[in-house]
Amino acid sequence: MKKLLALLLALCMVAGVVSALADEEPATYTYHLYSSSLGNNWNPHTWETSADDAILSYLSTPLATMQVSDSEDGVYQWIYEAASEITDVTAEHQDDIEKYGCILPEGKTAADITEGYVYEIKLNPEMRWENGTPINADTYIYSMKAMLDPAMKNYRANLYYSGESAVAGGDKYYFAGTIAYLDNGANAAYTVDAMIKDDEGNYNTPDGYAVYVSLSDNLAWLGGISLSAATEQYADYLGMDAYKVLEGKADENGRVRLNDDSLADIIGVITAVADWGESDAAAINYMVYAKEYPMVDYDDVVGCYKVDDYTIRYVNQAYIDRNYFLTSCTSNWLVYEELYEAGKDTTGTLVTTNYGTDMDNTMSYGAYKLGSLQKDKQIVFVQNEEWYGYEKQEDGSLLSITPYEVDGEHIQRYQATSVVIDVMDNAAAKQAFLKGDLSEWTPEADDLVAYATSEQLYKVDETYTQSFFFNCGLDNLKVMDESKGNTNSVVLSNINFRKAMSLAIDRQEYVTATEGFKPAYSMLNSLYYYDVYNDPTSSYRNSEEAMTAIVNLYEVQYGEGTPYATLKDAYQSINGYNLTEAQQLFTTACKELVEAGLYTEGDPIHIRIGFKKGALESSDNKIIEILNKQLNAALEGTGFGKLELEAVGNINDRYGDTAKGEYAIGYGAWGGAAFYPFRNFRVYCDPDYVSIHEAGCWDPTTTELTLKINGEDVTMTWQKWSLAMDSTGPYANADFATKLSILSQMEENYLKMYYRIPLASTTAPVMVSYQLSYYTDEYNIMYGFGGLELTHFNYSDAEWAQFVADQGGTLSYE
Repeated sequence: MKKLLALLLALCMVAGVVSALADEEPATYTYHLYSSSLGNNWNPHTWETSADDAILSYLSTPLATMQVSDSEDGVYQWIYEAASEITDVTAEHQDDIEKYGCILPEGKTAADITEGYVYEIKLNPEMRWENGTPINADTYIYSMKAMLDPAMKNYRANLYYSGESAVAGGDKYYFAGTIAYLDNGANAAYTVDAMIKDDEGNYNTPDGYAVYVSLSDNLAWLGGISLSAATEQYADYLGMDAYKVLEGKADENGRVRLNDDSLADIIGVITAVADWGESDAAAINYMVYAKEYPMVDYDDVVGCYKVDDYTIRYVNQAYIDRNYFLTSCTSNWLVYEELYEAGKDTTGTLVTTNYGTDMDNTMSYGAYKLGSLQKDKQIVFVQNEEWYGYEKQEDGSLLSITPYEVDGEHIQRYQATSVVIDVMDNAAAKQAFLKGDLSEWTPEADDLVAYATSEQLYKVDETYTQSFFFNCGLDNLKVMDESKGNTNSVVLSNINFRKAMSLAIDRQEYVTATEGFKPAYSMLNSLYYYDVYNDPTSSYRNSEEAMTAIVNLYEVQYGEGTPYATLKDAYQSINGYNLTEAQQLFTTACKELVEAGLYTEGDPIHIRIGFKKGALESSDNKIIEILNKQLNAALEGTGFGKLELEAVGNINDRYGDTAKGEYAIGYGAWGGAAFYPFRNFRVYCDPDYVSIHEAGCWDPTTTELTLKINGEDVTMTWQKWSLAMDSTGPYANADFATKLSILSQMEENYLKMYYRIPLASTTAPVMVSYQLSYYTDEYNIMYGFGGLELTHFNYSDAEWAQFVADQGGTLSYE
């Protein structure tokens, strides 16, 4: 529909197009965005904020990236940009593994290694800086040496001296001549059991390095911030009393020597609040270990070196799959040497540079360059005519056509002639958007009611599934009815009642009151892939096993003599709503509860829901209004009295409080790990990993489940099944057919207990101007909607101004 609308709008402007063709000046197309603040440091070696990174993205070109291949089936492709080819040459260069001291699997030598360590990058010879200077192998080696410069200690160097794509020897050069406090979680990940306790009771690594709990170091586990910073942002989610104890023990550098006491303290910090979602085992990610490094030269120790003018080799510190290495190549480390050196300040303890902080110290090698900058107000990017992808046309305009096929053809890319970002708040942005002055606007929850059905509303899918989760233990419910504000919440102890609740909810109507969420009928949504890099079509949700699980759950028949010819037809028919069956189940539940002496027919039911951390908003009340209406429609004539759900806000820890029996129902979401769904059920079944939100219903460490695996019945506890496909589990190395079978059977059996009712997949909504269209309407986790690169303009700036004027200066998107 959006593409049709764009076509119709374009046809309406035929006269304007003809007029534009006659003009001497080429048409302009402005992509107009807004932000609450502008970045102030887009140096690729030191940037810190998302606003910084946003600027850098326009001014740089990655070695490789992902883009649309087949939009209908959601298939992506790898595209080379600043590189022309990236090849695994480990087998031919095993000597590099020894030379640069790579970390090898236990019991292996360099002679045993044939892949995953040494990558040869052939550079795109057409790449140039915005002033026309060629970009070659020397550019890359200079920039890497500058990135890791021990005299500068650049903020973003951690991407290259630690983590899965660290360059071999990067840490040796970066920390040369110092004692480095290495992030345990991002490097060796020593477990406490692997550490050795000295005579004073302090823990050391197996190599003898002292281990500390760190309050001050930036940690990968926390997304690059310190625990101290985390306590300022997330105090309500952490055990602050335990943190204050650690703070009192810390040295002047914010570190506490690890012993049994400080171990108990950090565990107390991260497990005090269930919402934080961590167990004792996560404590190792808040530790650092002290390692002393001697002085070294870059060329002697760092495995990023020049082969010829347009070829470099990158030796990885540890094994990395080619696809993950390509993923690391979606960012770049290049700086322009002349400006980088000119901006250096050597007067402080560390050498710094002002590179990438203003117009006169920035050099682009991206599709755009800086056109103008008003700090804290506006930044403008214009097309970079030296970028390799543009060809200048007779009228002076720059045209770029994809060097790869998209849906079977080569199409125009980077049609936007300029990108403008203005600083404004969301309220001002809404008004600007409706006046035609912005290309995008992010509506807030209350605005979405008006725009929920707009053709210009795009939804960025997320992995999180919003759900009701229960504490349905009978004894817990009785206490809640007596002293926690509930009335007859004991009805939730009946599985037929909970199943009826699920079937009584029309999710299509429910999501109209949410922040653009999409209806969900399963635990895992369409963003989960089981072999995404090798098979772009490997969506778990679209697998036969996963579809079978949900078809079985909703008891939909398919095949000859049924309304649905195939499994896929049956699966796609499911909407989670069946009023007739819901009423039947409620009737059965009422009889069972009355017979058990737990409920008196016709009595009212009042259940408080642990709804959210913050205060309730009008959209939250609308959700409850819709759910109460739908559930009471299904309860009519079943023997139950009126049901009233009450949402409760301002709850510090609704997940933990529900499990403890403060609330019979909680409202929240789980998500993440999109590219390895086989460990997903740990959050529901492994209390050693995270606190179980449904702990008031069951104990997954003792409850057993029997699954059919390759024709054989296999019985384990739910906890053990949740670990079965993890790195050390019995099915960790099983084929995908086996893993899909296990996961789908777990999903089906878990949902059939109705300890958790999925309601919706969360999304991040965005309104898009009629002036333009994203390439595809369907969000894909690998390439989004196609990005600015493939965005198509329906109007030039002149045509758009006329169109807005013709509408009276205000646009309607409802």
